[in-house]
Amino acid sequence: MPGALYYVGRGLQLLGMAALLESILIAGPMGPSPRIFGFGVAVFLVGHFIVKRTTG
Repeated sequence: MPGALYYVGRGLQLLGMAALLESILIAGPMGPSPRIFGFGVAVFLVGHFIVKRTTG
């Protein structure tokens, strides 16, 4: 049974994916917002490393 830290990591991954999707969906002619896109990538990677550490 995964611990609470695993679910925190998965939640962060979902938050990161949602931010990436939002930045792409609201993109104007100049492309996606670099701040939202960077936030999404950073949060997803933090979640990924938390999950990887708790399952490995």
